[in-house]
Amino acid sequence: MLYIFHGTNSIASSNKAHVLVNSLRTKKIDAAFLEIDADNWSSEIIKEHAGGQGLFSSKSIVLLNRVTESAGAKEGLPDLLEIMNESENIFIVLEGKVLVDLKRAFEKYAEKIVVSDVVEGAPKKEFNIFALGDAVSSRNHFKAWLIYRQAIESGAVPEGIVGTLFWKIKTMLVTAGASKTAGNYSKDELSSLMEKLIVMYHDGHRGMCDMELAIERLLLTC
Repeated sequence: MLYIFHGTNSIASSNKAHVLVNSLRTKKIDAAFLEIDADNWSSEIIKEHAGGQGLFSSKSIVLLNRVTESAGAKEGLPDLLEIMNESENIFIVLEGKVLVDLKRAFEKYAEKIVVSDVVEGAPKKEFNIFALGDAVSSRNHFKAWLIYRQAIESGAVPEGIVGTLFWKIKTMLVTAGASKTAGNYSKDELSSLMEKLIVMYHDGHRGMCDMELAIERLLLTC
């Protein structure tokens, strides 16, 4: 399956693509994740992941992050779009402004395309999804709440925000290693937050809680 995010508004495209990535990784915890950029681009890696499932997981999620900044990728990517879309694994392509030929190839093969272009007129400040994770990491409740409200008002979906928070906290835990603390949190506190986010995500989908309000309460108390 192939999802495409591109357009002249690179911040908006990046935010939307990463919201999808985080959401998918939250839903498919056993899925392998691979990010490919212009520096580590290889058509063979794409073919390998398009043709089969990972050894240790049922599916793979592959993010191609502005790979066409590489001349080889710019030439080879169009020929790989069809097999990516037909694959059982999930491919997400993030690009900036694209040329007409590549845009047509996207339209021909992609399952879904999201275009984010800069709109003429008064500039609108885009929400930076990573700022929320940083605010939570610094344990600044009020700042986290303000950024969260900006995210909701800019169109971010609660599921994607839960995914962003989940992977931020998981990263903090991994970084802490053998230490009992991770920044401003104890490892027990971070583990508890991860568990709450997982429960919140599933309860929200079952209609057992209002996910938007549940996130708000968590940010004000975590």
